[in-house]
Amino acid sequence: MADLKNKILAIAAMRDGKVITKLLPGEKEITLGSGYNNNIAVEAPGIPETIVLIKKGDDRETWDLRLSDAMDAQITSANGSKLKFSDLKGLGIFNTDENGHYLLKVNYGDQGVVNAGSFVIHFGFIDPPKVAEKKVQPKKKVVPKETKPAPFVADKRMLKLNIEDNSGRRELFPNAGIMTIGKADYNTISVQTGNLPRIHTLLEPEQGNKYILRLLPEIKGGVEVKGSVIPFSTLIERNLLKQEKPGEPFVWVFDRNVSGVFTVGNTEVFFSFAIPPVEVAKPKPKPVVVKPKRKPSVYNWNRFASRPHEIVSFHEEKKEDNRFKILLGIGLAAALLMGAVTDRLIVVVKESKTQMLRNAPSARAVQLAETPPAAEAGMGEEIISDMPVAEVATSGGGAGGSDAPAGGGAAEGADAASDVLSSIGFAAYGTGSAGGGAGFIGDLQSAAASGTGLASGQSGQNLIAGAGGGGSGGIAGLAGGGGGVAASAGTVSASDMQAAHQAAQVTFSASASGEAIDLGYRNMSDIRRKINIIKMRVQTAYESLLRSNPGASGTITISFSIAPGGSVTGVSVSCPGSLSSLQGTVTSAVSSLNFGPAPEQTGNLPVTVPFSLVPPQ
Repeated sequence: MADLKNKILAIAAMRDGKVITKLLPGEKEITLGSGYNNNIAVEAPGIPETIVLIKKGDDRETWDLRLSDAMDAQITSANGSKLKFSDLKGLGIFNTDENGHYLLKVNYGDQGVVNAGSFVIHFGFIDPPKVAEKKVQPKKKVVPKETKPAPFVADKRMLKLNIEDNSGRRELFPNAGIMTIGKADYNTISVQTGNLPRIHTLLEPEQGNKYILRLLPEIKGGVEVKGSVIPFSTLIERNLLKQEKPGEPFVWVFDRNVSGVFTVGNTEVFFSFAIPPVEVAKPKPKPVVVKPKRKPSVYNWNRFASRPHEIVSFHEEKKEDNRFKILLGIGLAAALLMGAVTDRLIVVVKESKTQMLRNAPSARAVQLAETPPAAEAGMGEEIISDMPVAEVATSGGGAGGSDAPAGGGAAEGADAASDVLSSIGFAAYGTGSAGGGAGFIGDLQSAAASGTGLASGQSGQNLIAGAGGGGSGGIAGLAGGGGGVAASAGTVSASDMQAAHQAAQVTFSASASGEAIDLGYRNMSDIRRKINIIKMRVQTAYESLLRSNPGASGTITISFSIAPGGSVTGVSVSCPGSLSSLQGTVTSAVSSLNFGPAPEQTGNLPVTVPFSLVPPQ
């Protein structure tokens, strides 16, 4: 113990491996707790407001150490033995004071560690620090220097506004650096939504280089100070935006290094301070030279007419003038006559019936797909509805005509029917069987020209070489029961034909929320414009699906995130029911999008896009 007599108690408080404070209490007590008037301030569950952590004991060789239930300690004595408070606390061997705090005795020469919340407190005995003797030097008389105030330098930066609303984005340097907002049209920013007054001065210059903000509760947004964005609500909580009386605007005086944004309804106004552009001097208008008026010369016609040679010359010039007028009139009349005749010429371009049908195959195909009304009996007409045509097989045949055998007439009739049907775009329609007659040619042509459908009604005529005779003729002869040509294929109904010539409806909407939208780093107009790029790919894939499944419909839900660099991540496509085959195409289309970089964006922006797919009605 003799070696320890000159040592003194030392305490060091550490947090996160760093020394927060060092204490040499001597005979004074050291307090700890959540109150700020303690020697060591610790805020943690179970730590009291104040507790006397260590103080001098009754004799010169001991100190008293106090601990609460939330604290722990490990004491190492001078002989090397160790005592841990948490291991012995439940045994009831420690005394407690009036506040329920445990008392531990620390002997001279012991050292240990106390854990209190996030703090680790070390105590022990060390040699006292040597105090260097300071030589007292005579004090010099300090003569106060006269300080002149720094000259005022005016900040030439002016208030700059970037306004973004439904009409687009524009830049503005308001007059005199004053920004007003309200419902009246003469404000700097005119906004018709919300509870704004007719006019309110939001920003105006103050003395020096300061600016004053008078914020209404209806105006949201925030300010950017040295790279940090602070919402107006936070400035109000920190009492930086002060309100003199309830109902009055919040007032804040700031310098011109501040920038921020105001949000009212669909209008966003970004404010900052910048040097205004130099106005280009307009060129001075050229001086107007007033030309003096000149009086016309006055001729003495009596003297002029008295010269006979001039009279003769004037007479000849008059005759030439008359001839010129006559020729000019004749040319003008001829031009008018030829123009009138040319204007009334009508150029008639003769167009065949087959070409006319090819110019509008969709309308004719739909019309021919409709079932025509039944013909009256006894008229020799037969109704052609949706008939298959694909495979043509010759069989039997009726009685041959007078000019050719029956088999040859059937073959020629089948070839002629196929040529006509192919030439007018009706290859999807066909006939059943035919006899030897070839009169169906005229019926097909007349029916195609009239636009009322195909029906037979004439007897067979020798319109094709080698086709003669015997059937009933016309379409009925071709499709008659005598049997010469047989065909079969899938039928095409009117609803299928209309669905093939009408466009499906594909619409979408997009929604997104996050920091990038709130602070204006990205806007929904640009996002929808990019998504509209893949709309045609979705519609093309959907119309291809309708050919095999005309009733397919529903809503495809697309979810993805926009990275700060503009790329698309986390693509998720939900294609319910009959639209499941579109998932791969839609996923590939969304993954190919790129929205461009936004350097200010710090995180991904989630976007949800529902596509509504409706088949043709």
